[in-house]
Amino acid sequence: MKRSYLLLPLLLLLLGCSSAPADKAPESFAASSEKGLAVGTITFESKTPKNDIYRFFYEPTSDDKKFIKKNDGKIMIKARNEKNDRAFTGDFAEGQSYVFVIEREPGKYAFNQHTVLNRIGSMGQVSFSKKYAIPFEIKKGEITYLGELSYNDLSEPGSPRIVVYDRFDRDLTELKKKYPNIDWKLATDKTAKKGDTGEGIIDFR
Repeated sequence: MKRSYLLLPLLLLLLGCSSAPADKAPESFAASSEKGLAVGTITFESKTPKNDIYRFFYEPTSDDKKFIKKNDGKIMIKARNEKNDRAFTGDFAEGQSYVFVIEREPGKYAFNQHTVLNRIGSMGQVSFSKKYAIPFEIKKGEITYLGELSYNDLSEPGSPRIVVYDRFDRDLTELKKKYPNIDWKLATDKTAKKGDTGEGIIDFR
């Protein structure tokens, strides 16, 4: 991780809340939509979380600042269960895998950074990764599968923190279960095969 900061309690409270509505999956989606979807999974390799909150940021690669501000976003995962114990509570693979659906305007995008919050509370510390680029494209009325982002909490310095895998068939099955009103016949496999590795913290398989 590149740098860490102590945050004010109010900011930590905001971080502990659920993702903003703009990051939630649509109730339905069809080819007639003016927007497009990007979908995939985030999988944690460790069975036990090392941190309380994980955030994965994405934004358009356009130079248009207004377009970026309107369409950037994040996937946020709170690694606490109903008893408030530290645990993964994802959609499958014993809770270690989370599906995500991003609905945005057509354009080229990239996941470009992630952060972790080591504990919720006034003494919590946020660590920021180096910048990188896991590219994907959103097309009008289409669904782009961008891959599984496999996250390793225990990676050693110089080793990848995130590895991008193609798990299209497996992940599409799980996405259909969670979001049955989306027309999944519109999905195509566009797993990211290359991008900015952020000096080695990202790997493409």
